[in-house]
Amino acid sequence: MHYLISLKARAILCYLTAAAGLVGSLTACPGGGGESSSPSVTASVAVSGTVAGTRIVAMNDNDQILAQDDTAGRAATAPGQFPFTLIDLLTAQNLRLFFVSNGMVFPFYLGSTNVFSFNAGGQSNLGFVTMNMATGRSTPQFPPQNFTTKPENPSLPPGLIPAAVPTVSVASPLPGASVPVGPVSLSFAVQHHTIGNPGSSHLHIYLDNDPVAYHFYGGTGIDVDNGVLYNGVHTHFVHWNTGASFEIFGLPSGSHQVRLILADGSHAELTNPEAATTRIFTVQLPPSGDLQLQPVLTGLNFPVGLALAPDGRLFFNERLTGNIRIINQQWQLVNTPFCQISVATSGEQGLLGLALDPAFTQNHFVYVYYTASGATMNRVVRYTESSGLCSQETVILDSLPVNSIHNGGIIQFGPDGKLYVVIGDAGNSANSQSLASLAGKILRVNSDGSAPSDNPFFSNVNANAKKVFALGIRNSYGFTFHGHTGHLWQTENGPGDSDEINRITSSGNYGWPTVRGIAGNPSFLDPILSYTPTIAPTGILAIPENSTVYPSAYRNNLLFTAWNDGRIRRIVLSGADLTQLGTSSTSYNGGQGGLLSLMLGADGYVYVSNAGGIYRIIPQ
Repeated sequence: MHYLISLKARAILCYLTAAAGLVGSLTACPGGGGESSSPSVTASVAVSGTVAGTRIVAMNDNDQILAQDDTAGRAATAPGQFPFTLIDLLTAQNLRLFFVSNGMVFPFYLGSTNVFSFNAGGQSNLGFVTMNMATGRSTPQFPPQNFTTKPENPSLPPGLIPAAVPTVSVASPLPGASVPVGPVSLSFAVQHHTIGNPGSSHLHIYLDNDPVAYHFYGGTGIDVDNGVLYNGVHTHFVHWNTGASFEIFGLPSGSHQVRLILADGSHAELTNPEAATTRIFTVQLPPSGDLQLQPVLTGLNFPVGLALAPDGRLFFNERLTGNIRIINQQWQLVNTPFCQISVATSGEQGLLGLALDPAFTQNHFVYVYYTASGATMNRVVRYTESSGLCSQETVILDSLPVNSIHNGGIIQFGPDGKLYVVIGDAGNSANSQSLASLAGKILRVNSDGSAPSDNPFFSNVNANAKKVFALGIRNSYGFTFHGHTGHLWQTENGPGDSDEINRITSSGNYGWPTVRGIAGNPSFLDPILSYTPTIAPTGILAIPENSTVYPSAYRNNLLFTAWNDGRIRRIVLSGADLTQLGTSSTSYNGGQGGLLSLMLGADGYVYVSNAGGIYRIIPQ
């Protein structure tokens, strides 16, 4: 670091103009350095300059502090340069200056000595002073005028470095930074505090106005699945990246705030001021794409599982409250919930999937996938709708695998009238390749939960295997049946790479955990597309071939959404049976935060939800 110090006599001034700037000296202009004449009177000197995050101390021969300053909280006069001042330093007394920064002391040296005295009063300007990490010394660009050097005193006075205190600081993004829409990476530095495993000292992260902290860990065995926990579990909002960085997903455009606070093993937050820091930044509004989002209903509570009834009403789940809600034909939220279910909501649990019976007009059946209270199981149940309320609960699939992560939960009826259910690997990747487990599978069942006789593994003696349609699934938040071909298309979340778009076929094995992405292994089916780094794809839907609201080039295309960057991507299918990849592109560039579910509305538009509302997807 460099410092600027100006020297100007109180009585008579002379100015010397140099290439680096204006330096003031005494009018008599006696010797510029080394031994000089003794002062005739005792006067004082004011030393000023700039520094970044440094304490400056002036001492005499007896290790007494004569003057000091600290630049903390001061506005910069230039990048990395904060003003300081040391006043009333007497002439004819031996001085030592010390710059204290980041727990290190840099004695101020003039040539081979760190002891000197001023010969006359005034102000001192030393130009830029460099703190050299290699030598441990600080030196001036322009030596002071009218001074006398004295024998070196290499001893380091006690007390210059205060007792070590835990500190945390943010390295990036910079204060007030404007960052692109999508994942925001935040890196930080910690001193005198250990970021360890759960049960030991760690870091708390507060995002925007959420009063609940994310707990950041960095000890042995910590990775992306357990490095950041919210209420004790992994989420898709804040992800561990390294022991000193994390990523924030699903942020909408606008101003955001992250606060970091060091904490001990019992989650008690440290109280010294240096143990906390706040960083404010802005997520940019991205450029327009082919598609835009038009808000239809906002102020909702994490709406997922959008399902349109034949009479024009829209049913959806509030994932975190356990309420199934109805929006009427005028796009007004009905005040009374259709159904209230007691659900567990830790991590990726909650009220997850929703589907209406193909014969809803006749039977008014509503199917829902949820995590039972206490997280004892996931289950699929059926209700009967009567005057906007649920009744007659019937269990369709019980005791489904459960975990705080990878529960899947999307359900839909296929064109064959069968109910399809996607279940994640429940946090145990070995489940996905075992037909004895329902985890890591796409199930195909009759509307009563029984296994159809034409299922691919129906002849297997295991009751679970009979219900399996496809396997090798890790964790999926969306699938759809193409309106023209009837093909089943699915979005798949990879661990930290290889998010996938798959065409699901009967008995198909999609490789997890043996392979992922486009592996070219003949034992498994490759996705049509794979994304690294991950984008966390969610809902997926096919534009009808007879659409009148989207451009003709969009017909029979797939649209899918993503949580991490909030974008909508378009897949143009090719080949006679529309099973091959033509092109892929981004149609909506984000700005509304992470996106969740897709639904085709009665008006021909596609609708999408985010954490707080439902939007109509309109072409530009």
